[in-house]
Amino acid sequence: MKKILITFMLACTMQAMADDFNYLTVCYNNIEKSITLETIQKITFENGNAVIATSNGDESFPLTQLEKMYFAETATRIEKVATEEQSNRKEIYDLCGRRLPNAPLHKGLYIINGKKVIIK
Repeated sequence: MKKILITFMLACTMQAMADDFNYLTVCYNNIEKSITLETIQKITFENGNAVIATSNGDESFPLTQLEKMYFAETATRIEKVATEEQSNRKEIYDLCGRRLPNAPLHKGLYIINGKKVIIK
């Protein structure tokens, strides 16, 4: 019943607002994705997913992780804001792509927070 109600509401809202908005924005799992309305062909709910059929192919969003869907005039992208603890944490990798612990490093070339660093 919930799926039918959501489908009906989306269909009515999309039809009524299609002239005013250019994007359908889907928020799921702390990710925000904007899809151009002119490419959307159909929105369905199948096997626990919201499936948006577009001219570029289908996009599937798990209902358990779906936070909200809304229409917008412009495409937006909001990234999760890092906490102070996360921003102070260093991500260190060797040249083979293996993640290394935040321990004292030996001489060599490393990738630290996405930048190449030489330790002499």
